[in-house]
Amino acid sequence: MPDGLKTAIFALAAFAVAGAVGVPLKGILAEGKPLGKNALAAARGGGTLWGILGGYRSIISDFAWIKGYLDWEKKDLAGCVSAIEFATDVDPYMTTFWTQGASMIAFDTPHWLLEKLPPERRNETALEIYKKRQANVAFKLLDKGLAMFPDSSELLLQKGQIALGISDFKLAERCYAPLAEADDPPVYVRRIYASILAKNGNPQKAVGVLESVLSETEADSPIKKLLEDQIASLRRAARALQSR
Repeated sequence: MPDGLKTAIFALAAFAVAGAVGVPLKGILAEGKPLGKNALAAARGGGTLWGILGGYRSIISDFAWIKGYLDWEKKDLAGCVSAIEFATDVDPYMTTFWTQGASMIAFDTPHWLLEKLPPERRNETALEIYKKRQANVAFKLLDKGLAMFPDSSELLLQKGQIALGISDFKLAERCYAPLAEADDPPVYVRRIYASILAKNGNPQKAVGVLESVLSETEADSPIKKLLEDQIASLRRAARALQSR
């Protein structure tokens, strides 16, 4: 069989499989609940499929991801989330599947759920509830990735960003700490980490983080004065805490 025809056949199989996965899970996903391992395994036929597809897993995962994107455009919650889960399971080494998938779940799907409510119930309170619910779904996805790749800065950063989105500053600190304390961390990571420390009541530690940034900042940099002002403000906050 020509290679082109083989690829086309497996591409069609990918769409079929990715679509099939969503069917038994729609009742779970329609309410934004996380996927259960048993339900997902059952939807995949107990793993028999992988023995047949072998080295075509990368192709299958790509097409599953494409299907997830198409479902994202249609705001199909069940189809989108199940395709993301499927793609990350098939090819866990594709970091963007984890990070972009978690971003879609946390930042986009709450608005889809809100749109399903009657107009009189669409308000900020309902949106915040959906944001927290869907953030937890995204956290479960990222935690699954972090269990396999515990040193992935991309996964930790995405988890930290989602935590910030729901004002969970304690979780955000746990995510940003290893990133900010690594060798030669990016300036933006340290600045965000400092702001998180301040929100969590640790302005003195935030001062130390920003001072490390200031020491690397050129004298004519436009952010130098901003950093100096932030450090001065944090020092005042630290003195105020000590005087209580």
